[in-house]
Amino acid sequence: MPERTCAGCRKKGEKEEFIRFVIFENKPFPDIKGTLPGRGFNVCPRKDCIKKFVKKKFKGKISHESIIEETLNQLKNYLLSLLSVAHKSRITIVGQDNIKKTKPEKGTLFISKGLSRKTAENLEKYGTTVIKGILSNEEIGNALKKEAEIGTVFVKPIGIGKKIEIIGKKLKSLLK
Repeated sequence: MPERTCAGCRKKGEKEEFIRFVIFENKPFPDIKGTLPGRGFNVCPRKDCIKKFVKKKFKGKISHESIIEETLNQLKNYLLSLLSVAHKSRITIVGQDNIKKTKPEKGTLFISKGLSRKTAENLEKYGTTVIKGILSNEEIGNALKKEAEIGTVFVKPIGIGKKIEIIGKKLKSLLK
């Protein structure tokens, strides 16, 4: 697989490690799905790398804060749509009691902002990737098409579950 280079810090890595940006109307636009046409620029999912990229490429003409905000929104929306598909595909375990009962080992665990610290700590042993405090109970509930708010959901690392893990890690990294 070809190696990519971050347009911000020059770090080399695999395609999945980066967020791709394309130039649209003289501004960098995050190509979260990697499907937009045009010259792409790979950037580490870190605020400082996006800031360096924007500064190098656009020489102060564009605010890096607005690009970071747009990237966060796109990542979050894409993640929520993937969660919805994963739930329809039956590769999710919903709710802390069900997660504790099934004791999954591999996969991605999402812990909402609204879950207590103690409950979150008890659940963190499940899953290889833990994404904590990024999504609200309401956002998770809406993504899973549930009437109730959901505090936690586990996604098995099958098919779309692998993509969810990658997007979740990028979002988590960008929010640091």
